[in-house]
Amino acid sequence: MTRTLTLAGALLAAALLALPANAQDGGIPPSAAVRIAVSAVPGAEPLGVNRKGDVYVVKLKQGGNVVRVEIDAQSGNVVSVE
Repeated sequence: MTRTLTLAGALLAAALLALPANAQDGGIPPSAAVRIAVSAVPGAEPLGVNRKGDVYVVKLKQGGNVVRVEIDAQSGNVVSVE
């Protein structure tokens, strides 16, 4: 019985470590950050997304310009648009 519980605990720990950081801390996934950023900059196309600490940095192309949008990784709120 103890061996079964130890194995189950080890499997649970491995599963939690395999989850992306945002799934462990209750934050939004990168795909949601991109959707939020695109809705904040009408007509923009996504170029990429990276997580930097507590924010996602989403780069968008709007016309001939690159727009940088920061999204709070926990709440999904737009932090800045540059």
